Amino acid sequence: MSDSQQEQDYDPNSVAGTHAEGSLSAQTVTGVVDGVMVDAATIRRRNRWFGAGSLAFLLLVVGGVGAFIKTDTVALMPGSARDTEPLINVEGTESFPSEGELLFTTVRLRQNPNIWEYLWLSVDSDVEIVPIESILGDRTSEENRAVNLRAMSDSKSVATAVALEQLGYDAIQPDGVFVAQVVEDTAADGVIDPGDIIREIDGVALSMSLELVDILAGYSPGDEIELTIEATDGEVESRRLVLGAKEEDAAAAFLGVAPQTLVNFTDLDLGFDVEIESGNVGGPSAGLAFTLAILDELTPGELTGGNRVAITGTMSVDGAVGPVGGVPQKAAAVRDLGIKYFIVPRSLGEETIAELRAIVDGKVEIIPVDDLDEALEVLGRFGGDVSAISEFASSAQVAE
Repeated sequence: MSDSQQEQDYDPNSVAGTHAEGSLSAQTVTGVVDGVMVDAATIRRRNRWFGAGSLAFLLLVVGGVGAFIKTDTVALMPGSARDTEPLINVEGTESFPSEGELLFTTVRLRQNPNIWEYLWLSVDSDVEIVPIESILGDRTSEENRAVNLRAMSDSKSVATAVALEQLGYDAIQPDGVFVAQVVEDTAADGVIDPGDIIREIDGVALSMSLELVDILAGYSPGDEIELTIEATDGEVESRRLVLGAKEEDAAAAFLGVAPQTLVNFTDLDLGFDVEIESGNVGGPSAGLAFTLAILDELTPGELTGGNRVAITGTMSVDGAVGPVGGVPQKAAAVRDLGIKYFIVPRSLGEETIAELRAIVDGKVEIIPVDDLDEALEVLGRFGGDVSAISEFASSAQVAE
């Protein structure tokens, strides 16, 4: 019997086949593979292996391709909580190390995750994935990095000045209005960039953020204004825009920026120096933490009462604590690190604060504050030696 005949005799629908002399049972012989007669079970096994191998190869190809396809997104992930004390350098006067810790919190960013990273991160409840333009705007990654480092530098200056004011020194020397954030879909969006400094509005010079608020109160929605802007590259230019309206008050003009007062205290003769080493961390959100850390470093006693306290929030020259981004991810980091207290800006709003409490699930006490004085009251409730600050201020010899 030839191989071709055996192949022709193979009938997949046969149950018993014939038993004539020279014929083969269909239950025993099903065909010929590479000149070798094989049974049905062998063919099925080979087909299964072939199918599995093909699927594995396909997944390997697709997986390899997916690793090279980047998404236009940024993943916000829980970062760290770093003790501020090692970052505060005091020279020329006595400093007081603490047992407790005042920790500033950070967010990790994963820019342009590939398809598989995107899918993996999207199922993590502690991760938020946002369009990349919501982080970068029309800036490059390098430009955005420069803006954030500048924001950190300005934040450290404000924190130092506010702490020294709290200690009785005349340290606040306003030097312009820094744009920490631009609100999307407002008058400022596309005209003003984060990191810009607003020097004038319609020819009126600005030195403090409160002056900006007061001036805008004299305008109405639809009014056109001319701004003198110092851009991040140092160039000074004029820009015009039409003011919008506040969402909660349609009759009030709205620019759409989060302003901070730039502070210059390089000419202040304190008799000692205070510096903050923030490394490569950018952004303004450590302002409150740095302010409290300087107060703790320059006064005896334990401002934290020996506790570990995580903190986030910007610091303004008037002592107000401002909102920051990435707070859900910061709360998750604080929870995972076993820290019991987390001070946050009350200006985040009730909905966000409720979200933070849900994230920490009772493991962390979320404490909203409006300003520096309220933050100090909170630390006092933890057993912190807050009175040392007023005692220092009353005895301070301020250099004229």
